[in-house]
Amino acid sequence: MGLAAANITAALSGTFVVDGSPTQTAMVERSGGRSQLAHLSTAVVVAFVLIFLTKPLKYLPQCVLGAVVFTIAIGLIDFRGLRAIRHESPGEFHVAVATAVIVVLVGVEQGILLAMILSLLRIVDHSYHPHTAVQVNDEKGEWRLHPAIPGAVTEPGLIIYRFGAPLFYANSNRFSEEIRKLVGQASVPVQWLVVDAGAITRIDYTAARSLLQLKEVMDRQGVHFAFAHVESYLKADLDRHHLTEVIGPTKLFDTLHEAVVFIRRTK
Repeated sequence: MGLAAANITAALSGTFVVDGSPTQTAMVERSGGRSQLAHLSTAVVVAFVLIFLTKPLKYLPQCVLGAVVFTIAIGLIDFRGLRAIRHESPGEFHVAVATAVIVVLVGVEQGILLAMILSLLRIVDHSYHPHTAVQVNDEKGEWRLHPAIPGAVTEPGLIIYRFGAPLFYANSNRFSEEIRKLVGQASVPVQWLVVDAGAITRIDYTAARSLLQLKEVMDRQGVHFAFAHVESYLKADLDRHHLTEVIGPTKLFDTLHEAVVFIRRTK
């Protein structure tokens, strides 16, 4: 759950839950108390009121007590932080506001549940639409990321494609389709397609099936299919799904430099 959503939920929950701790702390801090002595003094006063002044307090309208608690709870909301979140991450801001609305209109538990669901959906959405790019070596010998638009190549005959998320059922189709368009619309026939797998931490069953189909398509088009930045955890997934034997152990490289050197030697 986002930080802003958690802050709003905690603040507004003090209005509806019978729990004096959050509002008591806020009252002490807003009155200038900064030490444990201030909190102890407040506790003594509260105890005195509960023991000796409960009868007079029963004539106090509940709306007055509710207004006091609500005012203190509003002070717990970090509006400055919310403004910063709105400027830097509008998506998280919307989650926070939606959480606050549900807390006020429905309940605290429902608001927390909604915040958790929305936060998880945001994570899935980021994985479903990861950053992708074609890597190009500039004049200084450094790798630069270029948009993975049809026709983009690393150099004539070679495409190094970077996919910025684990491969799973929700994004495997995009992975395959983007590669097919890159290869199919290149101005010069592509001989090598290297996947920079530095950000691919795992491959699930559905994604493995998509990779097998993509490998068949690349074979029919005469394109060598390879992986670079294959870490041990990714290698384990490739082995388990029998992708290592299909792609070929010699086409799985530890670094991008090794892949490029191997490709240029074979030309």
